[in-house]
Amino acid sequence: MKSHGAAKPLSGKALRNASPAEQRKEVSAQFEAILVRQLLGPTMSSMLGKDGGAASNVYGDMLTDTFAQQLTRGGGLGLGRMLEKQLTPRIARNDLNSSAESADLP
Repeated sequence: MKSHGAAKPLSGKALRNASPAEQRKEVSAQFEAILVRQLLGPTMSSMLGKDGGAASNVYGDMLTDTFAQQLTRGGGLGLGRMLEKQLTPRIARNDLNSSAESADLP
């Protein structure tokens, strides 16, 4: 089974020049990463403490971003795939479902 979004993230010109299917996949993965980052934020700040100063806050934010990206790149929580499915036009969605079913076969 293929993992969702395992390739290097697209951004900028590469994203604009990508096919609509690749754009939907990447934007869905990016949205999932943003959502996960928002959920991780309070947890990470309570774990790292608040008395570390400005440098601690910067590194804490970087750590939170990295965790969110890694959690969502390897298949994620499934939110990106659901969003991608909702953004896919109905005709293409039937093709996406049939290819997903055939990928799950041994």
